Amino acid sequence: MSAQNEIPHANAIDPHDAAPGSLVRIARPKRGRGNRRAEILQTLATLLEDPACDRITTALIARRLELSEAALYRSFPSKAAMFSGLIDFIESSLLDLFARIRSDTSLEPRARIQVMVNVMLEFADKNPGLCRVMTGQVLLKEDPRLTTRIAHLYDVLEAQIRQTYRDAMLAGAFPADFNASARANLVMTWVLGRWLRFVLTGFQAHPSGVGPAMTAPFLS
Repeated sequence: MSAQNEIPHANAIDPHDAAPGSLVRIARPKRGRGNRRAEILQTLATLLEDPACDRITTALIARRLELSEAALYRSFPSKAAMFSGLIDFIESSLLDLFARIRSDTSLEPRARIQVMVNVMLEFADKNPGLCRVMTGQVLLKEDPRLTTRIAHLYDVLEAQIRQTYRDAMLAGAFPADFNASARANLVMTWVLGRWLRFVLTGFQAHPSGVGPAMTAPFLS
């Protein structure tokens, strides 16, 4: 089961807003047997919001939930599986928003790219614990396969941005010799830098709220 079904989705953004502000933090689920997996993932995401928390153990998660570690393992076979669940949620959330943006015919081709950039920044801003996962920072001492999964997420997001640039080229928004691959790579690298700065400053340097001047090079 994907994490999209395990953690309540962040509120949807209005794709017409070039600087979306309606994304909210993941809602805390109510206690109940049927949502134990969601509760575990939410607790992990909340613990990650403490910049001083360098390594999260299953014992700490169990203590926060007032459960035994054995109870955790009945929902997830390992801590790596818990982090994998968060990655599933991040990926499905961002790709769902990207799909809505790309299918919105009322948005100009360039505006779609602008909104996609803002969505990535806003999602990180509103979910600081998840941003530590998105940068891979908190995964360095975990299962190496998790870092591989995050690297794959970057590739998937970049591919979506690249295709949106190509759609814009077909619509005449960019010249025929425009290098969509290079520009998409530039966008993803810049966004990752904003995420990483947010994490390394203890969530002080917020990634969202950038002015048009900062994103103008992506649209020219």
